[in-house]
Parts: sequence; structure tokens; C-alpha cells
Amino acid sequence: MFPNSPFEIHPLRAPFFRRPTEWAGGALAVGALLASYTTSSVPVSLALLGVVVAGLSARPLFGLSLLAASLPFYLHSKPIGSMSFSPPELILLSTLAAVAANSLREAPPKQLRRLRLPRRASVVGTPLDGPVTLFLAAALLSLLASEVMRVSLRELRTVVLEPVIAYYLGVRLLRSSEERAEVVVSLLLGGTLVALYGIYQYLFTDQVTTVEGVRRIQATYLSPNNLALYLGRLLPMVFALALFVPAAPPAGAGQHAPWLSGMPAAIGRRAPWGVAMVLAAAILLSFSVGSWMAAILSLLTVAFLWKPRAGLYLLGACAAGIAAGVPLLSLERVSSHLSLSRGTSFIRVHLWQSAVQMVMDHPLLGVGMDNFLYLYRTTYLRPEAAAEPNLSHPHNLLLGFWLEMGLAGVVAAGWLGATLLRLWRRCWRAAGNGLPRGLLAGLAGSWVDLVAHGMVDSSYFLVDLAFHFWLSAALLVAIDRELSQSRRIG
Repeated sequence: MFPNSPFEIHPLRAPFFRRPTEWAGGALAVGALLASYTTSSVPVSLALLGVVVAGLSARPLFGLSLLAASLPFYLHSKPIGSMSFSPPELILLSTLAAVAANSLREAPPKQLRRLRLPRRASVVGTPLDGPVTLFLAAALLSLLASEVMRVSLRELRTVVLEPVIAYYLGVRLLRSSEERAEVVVSLLLGGTLVALYGIYQYLFTDQVTTVEGVRRIQATYLSPNNLALYLGRLLPMVFALALFVPAAPPAGAGQHAPWLSGMPAAIGRRAPWGVAMVLAAAILLSFSVGSWMAAILSLLTVAFLWKPRAGLYLLGACAAGIAAGVPLLSLERVSSHLSLSRGTSFIRVHLWQSAVQMVMDHPLLGVGMDNFLYLYRTTYLRPEAAAEPNLSHPHNLLLGFWLEMGLAGVVAAGWLGATLLRLWRRCWRAAGNGLPRGLLAGLAGSWVDLVAHGMVDSSYFLVDLAFHFWLSAALLVAIDRELSQSRRIG
């Protein structure tokens, strides 16, 4: 396309942009988005967001990548009038507008007169349509149980509707291995930046949380646990890339080789290991014991998928590491998790007992999205757990979905999980070596972390976790679609 230029596509060296117009559009979108945070004027903010839409129109996929990279910064919201929007939300809406504008521009005049978009502008028939429908219905039904409707509507918008929209947008846009790799790299880029920022805070500032005798990093988050929750989803993904993706493309792999052509220059052998070390260090310094345990399980999953013997070696290394970490038991932060008479585990047990009672009192519809806090501290708080009255969720995956979205939400979550597992197994059997299996192993490890850490902490109902889940689902569905097409052609 552009011989001997930075826009030339090469295996393992694919840029995010191929044409000068895409570079210009991407730079314009990022610049306008950043500039919108410098003004409080609503008209100026809207004008700048219009520029973002125009910039993303050159390549809407960059909007999806930008969204993925922005997830750890969702707390830095942008006020516009009486409402406030997170960066992922602004980027999602801008990308949707860019896709719609491109579809209208490409639509034949007859379709425009009938107010019909071209067929390729819609996405129907994905394998998750059934559970997604039930998931949305459960979220809407849960509003009937909400006592504080304002917070429920906000959560409906930010962790249900918009992440699901991102899923369908991803299914539409992620047509090639190169595009999927771009989104994965963007997820890792955002996570690495926030991890480095947290490590910098720990080493050079006092902007950390000091509790139970340790300094805990939190970076852009309000809680070290929330930082660890998000980074725990990314660590197995980059670990899988480090194990599965070869340092160089196999002999004979051409410029258009599936999967390999999608890997940017940053993805070789050394970069994934470096990123993995940064993420692991940040998780360690968060002193989130639940995240430590979940990370071990997720990394073991990836290692066993790579080579069972490697999984056994890693299991032995983890056992040795745990033995070497015995001195950490002298730290109150760690030792409190091993006692049911004080500290974190003591509070958690009483929290679960309160949550179970709440489920028994509200078995069908739950208590409404983001309404747990208001009932817990006024009605269900046990005297033994009075030291922490402001807990906003039950710190358990099953109890969380049941209380947030009712019994239908639990069924929808189970249906989603079962469908994703079926798709994953089908893709795993059909995928070749290298990047295909690396990405699938990374998704498996990420979901193991979701379940393992979600049993003792939040699992889904945070903006970054919700978007990450649905982007991961879109990646899997896109992989399944490509492999299905290959089987039909074959």
C-alpha cells in the first residue's frame, strides 16, 4: 500500500493506522477528547465531541481501541450540563455516532429515503443474543425493586446498557485477527499505564492507602482492591500471549497470514513478559489477598492450557513462593485474612450472612441495582460488622447478581457463562497454534480470575469490569465467527 513507509503492514508489525487520513483522524479524536476536559462550557464541550466523532469516522475501530485503553480511567468523568460521563462512555457514544455517520454516508439514496441503513450496519444473530436479552430484561425488571431509583438508572446505563452496546459494536467491527489484536493490545496498554502510575505513587509519593500496617497502591482508583480487580483480568491475557505467541512468525508466513498479521511490534517475546511483570508487581503492591489467590489460579489455568507439564512446574513454583512468603503472615493485612474472629475475613463472613438474609427477603427481584448499600447499613448490618457499614456490594458473585438483578439475573449470568464456555471449547478445538490459542487461553484465564476473585469481591458491577467482560465476549464471538467461516470454506 505504502512501500517502505510506516504504513506498510508486516507480520507482527501492524500499526493501528494504515493511511495518513486514519493517523490524522485518530490524533484529532484524541486531541479533541482531551481538550473537552479543559472546558466547563456545554456548547464548547459538545462541539469538541463533534470533532471526536469526525476524527473517529476515519476509522471507527480506533474508537473501540481507545475505549479499551480508557477503562482504568472511568472515574475521571466529564460533566456536561446536569449529567456526568466517564471517558469510556464518551468514547462509546462518539464511536457509535461515527459508525452511524459512515453507514448513512455509504447507504444508497433509496435506503436513505426509506430511513433504512445498509444491511451490514446491523448486527443480528450472535450466539449470545438469547442470554443478552434475558440479561437486559432482568436489569429492567430489577428497577421495580429499587428504592433509590436515581442510582439504579445510572447503573443500568453505565454497567448494563452501554457495555452490551460495546459488545455488539465489537462484534460488528472486529472482522480480522489484526483488529482483535489491536483491541487486546489497547486493553493491556491502558492497564500497564495505570499499573506504572500506581508503582510510581508507591515509590515516590504518599498517595497510597495505608491500612493494617502496609502501604497499598490504588493509582486512578478509589480503592486498592478495585485496581487489583481490573489488573487481575489483564494479567492472564498477557501471560498467555507471552507463552503462546512465537518470537517470530513461522517460516513462510506471508503478509496476510491469519492472526500473525494482526500482532503489533510490541507483541513479541520480551514485551509481554515485561508487561506481565509490571501488572504482577502492581497486584502485589495492592495487597489484595483475594487478587493474589485469583491471579495464581488464572495463571495456572493458562499454563496448563499451554503445556500440562508447565502447569505442574508453575504449581510447584507457586507452592515454593507461598512457603517463602510465610514471613508476610506477620503483617496484619495478611494475617487478618486467616482469622474468622477479626479483620477482613471476619467482616466478610458477617456481610455474607446479611446478604443471604437480604436474598431471602427479596428472592425474585432482588433489591435493585446499586441499592445494596442503602438497605445494608439501615436494615441488615450486623452489630459484629459495624466497623464497616458502608459496603456497597455483597462481595460475592452469586449474591451480587441475585441482589442487583434478581433471580432472572442469576439465570442470565449462568446462561451467559455456559454459552461462552461452549463457544470457547469449540474455538479451542478448531484454533491453530500461536496467537489464536494464546488469545483463547488469555480469555479463559481472565474468566477464571473473574469467578475466583468474584467469590470474595466484586465480579461485574463496576464500569471497567463490565466493559472488559463484554469486550472479551465480543472477542470470543468474533473468533468463533472467523473459525466457522473457515470451516465452511474448507
